Amino acid sequence: MKFLKFIVILMGILIFLGTTAIIYIVFDKLSSKQIFSDDKNHNINNLDLNEGSEIISSNILDDKLILVIKLDKAYKIVIYDLKKNKKINVINIK
Repeated sequence: MKFLKFIVILMGILIFLGTTAIIYIVFDKLSSKQIFSDDKNHNINNLDLNEGSEIISSNILDDKLILVIKLDKAYKIVIYDLKKNKKINVINIK
């Protein structure tokens, strides 16, 4: 009987600590006030686009900014990592 009490108390403590950790992580993510910039230390809004190019679409997914850029008949997909503040990949599509 004492062993059963010990297990119930231990499980209660584990549930409390797990819930506390989840709440802390969620509030930490929501209260983040970082300003994102690229590797040249410019704001992400200051993209080096060629003249005549246009941004077709932009998406944010899992702290990544994905841009589809059109220049004449060629397309370019640029992926930025917003946590590390740098450009991850550039994919050229002709």
